[in-house]
Amino acid sequence: METRLKQRVVGAFLLTAVAIVILPVLLDGSAEDRARVTAVIPDAPGIDLKKISIRDIREKMDQMERASASQLPMETVDEDSYEQSGGFLLDENQLPVSWSLQLGSFRDKDNAVNLRAKLREANYHSYILYSRVSEGETWRVLVGPMVKKSALLELAGEIERSFDLKGQVVRYRVEDDSGQLGG
Repeated sequence: METRLKQRVVGAFLLTAVAIVILPVLLDGSAEDRARVTAVIPDAPGIDLKKISIRDIREKMDQMERASASQLPMETVDEDSYEQSGGFLLDENQLPVSWSLQLGSFRDKDNAVNLRAKLREANYHSYILYSRVSEGETWRVLVGPMVKKSALLELAGEIERSFDLKGQVVRYRVEDDSGQLGG
């Protein structure tokens, strides 16, 4: 091997060894920095499972539920029909007044799901509301909701021409969403 090449290899080896020894000392930081970063994990809380009963847990949950319900604002029964409204309005509960187009009410869930699927295939935003009435269960298929009633009426004309379905415009209520059928 050439002398020059040997000197370069030995020099590179020495520089690497010095870097391995000295750089960690320089970059390690002070003892204060290491102490600041060190996490202290507290001991687990002592829970005696023999003292906890399901009845106590249920009572605590009921108490928390009552406390939470007492903080909710009372719902005002809004009897206004908003039939003549043209633009964006808030009802007495400060919820937006919107409209949906009801296209069918079924006793058979599969019929409602099939109609909703056909409407969605045609790119109409449709949903199903489930309700239990004195005669049994019903599934209502609706399109919407829309804030502008006039736009919904135009959409109703399109749907009537396309599907030969005459719909009825009904008020959309956010409170009814609890009965909405997913999917």
